[in-house]
Amino acid sequence: MASDDSSPPDAKRLRRSPPSSSSPDHLLVDEILTRLPIAAAVRLRAVSRAWNAALTSDHFILAHRARAAAAARRHPELLFFAPPDHRNTTTFYACSLLGGQPPAAARELLTIDYFSAKHAVMSPTPCRGLTLVSDGRAPRYHLLNLSTGDHRALPPCQPAAKAHPDPLAWLPRGTTSYLPSMTPWRPFELSTTGLGFDTATGEHKVVRLFKRRNGEHVCEVYTLGKPGGWRPCAGRVPASAASILPALPPVFVNGYLYWLLRPAAPGDEQIRRILSFSIGAEQFGSVYVPPRLSSRMCHLANLDGSLCAVFDNRGAGGVYGLFTCSDPSPSLSPSWSVRCSIYLNRLPREVSDELMEERVIVPLCTAGGKILLATGRHKVFAYDAERNTVERVFRMQEFVDVPNDCLEASLLLSVGLHDECIADVHHNGDGGGGGERMLFVNTGRRGNTVVKREVPVEYHDDSDRRFNVLFEGFKEDSCPLPPHMNM
Repeated sequence: MASDDSSPPDAKRLRRSPPSSSSPDHLLVDEILTRLPIAAAVRLRAVSRAWNAALTSDHFILAHRARAAAAARRHPELLFFAPPDHRNTTTFYACSLLGGQPPAAARELLTIDYFSAKHAVMSPTPCRGLTLVSDGRAPRYHLLNLSTGDHRALPPCQPAAKAHPDPLAWLPRGTTSYLPSMTPWRPFELSTTGLGFDTATGEHKVVRLFKRRNGEHVCEVYTLGKPGGWRPCAGRVPASAASILPALPPVFVNGYLYWLLRPAAPGDEQIRRILSFSIGAEQFGSVYVPPRLSSRMCHLANLDGSLCAVFDNRGAGGVYGLFTCSDPSPSLSPSWSVRCSIYLNRLPREVSDELMEERVIVPLCTAGGKILLATGRHKVFAYDAERNTVERVFRMQEFVDVPNDCLEASLLLSVGLHDECIADVHHNGDGGGGGERMLFVNTGRRGNTVVKREVPVEYHDDSDRRFNVLFEGFKEDSCPLPPHMNM
């Protein structure tokens, strides 16, 4: 019987080694199937056992991931979730910045019922195709593949201590620029959770650092796909963990999670304000930060695969800068260098006023030579260092309704990056059985897009500008860090 050239390659051969460059298998897998959207590739697994084996093979997954990563570097996709409405749901959308230009439409990815966007906390960037979301009021964590709709509710974990309900009581003294002035919801847990990937074992790990009700700080780990549920981490939790910033997720970069710690006092120049955690070894460490950068550092980010520290002195010095670390490994002495410096007084007044009104500005990635900056008011700006220009390329209100009481994200951001990456969320045999709270997820229908619409022009009242000052002591300091100082 003649063979059918359209049938998928043998799964065993694909798992053991990549197909030869001249075989039909190579053309089918590398040149056709890897170009499919993830949702389509997942649906094709149902064609037959052979197709399922081919489309779950290591070779196909790696090839598809490489092609998707190359496309994302050229045309990144933004991810955002709509503000809460009366239905008590959270809907995620994605839109492409083709050539760095503002998107014309956004497509619906999925909707989570009985999960309010008002209390949603999302990992800053996806990790190998998975996004961690949680309900900030309780220790409930969920892993989502936003491209396929696959999801997993993690098993219950230990309760954490609650924040004091009084305004500003939960904040480090003098810190007002990158956290809300009071707990954004109640109860508010004193915990922070991040998602990482162990390249040695090929496993996703969820790491939760929290304060127990007895005052002890504890770290527990959940390994996706393994039985046993949550367990203590292998390493000892350092005393500096007491300085974590509640609810703000850590940043995952090259096998490590990084937490920004609160300063001991306003203007404090401690050189160990970054707490690190090795996903593989499960050991804590710290990262050296030059004193002058440490005193003005208010955010961490993963910028194009490098650990990035945000230097925010917009209020006192009119400057916003990004520093990247050459190698933040705890065993080395890292070198920090200036990635960019944005001087607001050199920008058009309208753009400068708009940036000054933002409490939170965090870098996402580089696209077309421009750095994309997401803000707490559901916007994304593109900074062109060569031309020294800043342009707004995304505003959530142009795609979905944003109530007046939701014009700013409750905690950090409602905008991030979307990763079109194949990653399965294990449902069986990983110890996540009884007692878990399942999600009610409706995947976005094919072709269900939201077209960009006209919205009223924002008015920026110069008399009511909210100066974004990291510490109160900096109000008198008008000398920003030299823009080209190599640290």
